[in-house]
Amino acid sequence: MRLEECFNRGLLRKARVSEDVITKELHNAYRHLENAIKCLDDEMYDLAVVSVYTAMFHASRAILFRDGIKERSHICVIEYLRVKYPDLGEYVAVLDNYRQSRHTMLYGIDVDILSDDAEEGIRSAADFIEKVESIVGRPQNPQGKKSEGE
Repeated sequence: MRLEECFNRGLLRKARVSEDVITKELHNAYRHLENAIKCLDDEMYDLAVVSVYTAMFHASRAILFRDGIKERSHICVIEYLRVKYPDLGEYVAVLDNYRQSRHTMLYGIDVDILSDDAEEGIRSAADFIEKVESIVGRPQNPQGKKSEGE
């Protein structure tokens, strides 16, 4: 779906969002990253992948909120970042891959996720969240420490 269509269909729309909401989104991103690490430690690789995607998604929403945009579509979040933040292209591709993996984890029948998928996702999510913080302004990781892989 193209960005213009996302706006025309109301899947993305202009909105006023407080700084507090942006900070909460980044805190949510870190919380889900921590969950991914715990799932990896417990060898629950499918749940780790779901948490990786969720962490990256919340970080993405922080950017949209900072830009005064609210979303109603995961695809449109990805399209917004792809168009408006081309320097995040590598991360946007990873986000989209994990979006598809998340869908498979939640709705698929034959799911085969390896520890490498979860480990790489955790590294990518940690890097992405840090990059997002540099774009929107850096609150603090709620645990007051860097996550594994950072």
